[in-house]
Amino acid sequence: MLCRTFQTGQKPGLIALACAAALLGTVWQQADAQNVPVANPGWAAVEQGAKQFVMDTYKLEAGLVTIQPMDSRIKMQACKQDIVFDQPYGNKQSVRARCAEPVWQHFVMVQVKTGLGAQFANASQTNAVTRLVWVSTQSIKRGTTVQPGMFKNTEITVPAHETRFVSDERELVNTELLRDLPANTPLKMQDLKPTTMVRRGQQVTVAVGGEGKGFLITVKAEAQQDGLLGEQIRLKNPESGRSLTAVVTGMNMARGL
Repeated sequence: MLCRTFQTGQKPGLIALACAAALLGTVWQQADAQNVPVANPGWAAVEQGAKQFVMDTYKLEAGLVTIQPMDSRIKMQACKQDIVFDQPYGNKQSVRARCAEPVWQHFVMVQVKTGLGAQFANASQTNAVTRLVWVSTQSIKRGTTVQPGMFKNTEITVPAHETRFVSDERELVNTELLRDLPANTPLKMQDLKPTTMVRRGQQVTVAVGGEGKGFLITVKAEAQQDGLLGEQIRLKNPESGRSLTAVVTGMNMARGL
C-alpha cells in the first residue's frame, strides 16, 4: 500500500528502493518489539524477601542491606506460595530463594555495609548506647588464629539491643576467626571459635609423669584425632605402635594420662 502513494512512471529505480526501505523498516520494528525484555513478575517479592531475611538473620537496619539487581536475561515467574529464603552454603554474600509452585530457585547477591561506623550508621540516638568493644586493626582472613595486636579496645555507639560484642580480652585467647573481618570492624562472639590445638596426623609432644611422680619425660606421638585445649585425644607412638590417651595442653602439646 505504501508503494501506491508514489507517482508511477517517474524514476522507477528510486521508487523500488524506497519501497524496499519502508518494508525493511517495518520488519526491524517488529523484531525490536519482540526483543524487548519481559519484566520479571516474581522479582519484587524475591528482592523484598531476601532483604528482610538478611536483616532478621544478622539484626541489621534496612539502610545497611542492598540486594543486587537480577540479570535481565533471567525470567522469573511469580510464586504462588510463600518464598523460602536460606543460605545453605554459609556464603553471606548470597541468599537462595525457593518457590514450590511453580518450582524454581534463584541465588541473589547481597551487599552489606561493614566497617566501624557504617555498620551502625542508622542507630538512632534515642536507642543507642556506648560500649567498650574490640575492633580489628587490620583485615583478617577466616581461620586466622587471633594474636595480640590484631584488635584494639575502643568505645563505639551501637544499638541498645546489640549485646553480642566481645568485651573481655580473655575471650580472645586460643580462638580463631569464623569469617573474613575487614579492618575497623567490631568483633562479635559469633565471629570466633576455639582454636584447634592439635590436628589429626600431626606430631605432638606428650609429657608423661609430672609433679608427685618424681619424673617427667616427653615423647613424640602422632595425633589420631583433632583436639581443642583441654580435650582428651588419642595418639599413637610411631616407634612402638602403642596407643595412648592425653589431654591437649597447648599447640601440638599434650599431657599423658
